[in-house]
Amino acid sequence: MRLTSMLAPATLIVSALHAQPTEDSYLEEGKTYHQPAKISPSQLDGFSIYTDSQSKLTRTALESIPTSKWLKYKYGGSSPAAGGFDCSGAMYYVLRKAGYKPPRTSAQQFIWLRDKGAINKVSEKVTKLDDPSISKLKPGDLLFWTGTYAPTDGRTVKITHVSMYLGKEKDGRHVMAGATKGRSYRGKRGDGFGVYDFKLPGKGSRSKFVGYGTPPAPPVRKK
Repeated sequence: MRLTSMLAPATLIVSALHAQPTEDSYLEEGKTYHQPAKISPSQLDGFSIYTDSQSKLTRTALESIPTSKWLKYKYGGSSPAAGGFDCSGAMYYVLRKAGYKPPRTSAQQFIWLRDKGAINKVSEKVTKLDDPSISKLKPGDLLFWTGTYAPTDGRTVKITHVSMYLGKEKDGRHVMAGATKGRSYRGKRGDGFGVYDFKLPGKGSRSKFVGYGTPPAPPVRKK
């Protein structure tokens, strides 16, 4: 009995240490958030046959995700210098690095594609990625949601979230690049700019997937 009582505190201490957040995770309101994942283009199924634009967009997105510095979600952030990104800020940064000229917010980015006739709309009733309305989705396309929060900036198009579709990993998992807090990759809830699973909202979810579209090709520079 005496030996057990001597060991118990040590066991509790070890258990408590294992429960502590690490350098790549933290605990908030009972939820653990992790530094978002980063994958290589070689992990994407068929990457070698992506078109030039698809390859450039997805590669730029993946190369923009840092491994040495954790860029957590930061509202209004649109560059690493800001210490983090919000969703549209991440897309703004990636697209500009790839030579595109996107507007800044998620709603403006939706309108940018819509006015080019590039948006493929998806019914909020669709919950599976094998639905015919998803069949035109391509790597590098922007993905749009509404209802992720209540905008207060007077936007008339209520788009509130945007990410970039990367394609499928070799195990068939659909993945996207973006900045968010709370979405997951392979069961780990992330916070910040990185790779996440692409899934459609389930029935009853406040967020709704609206559609997707291909960014218009950037202008060709004259030599």
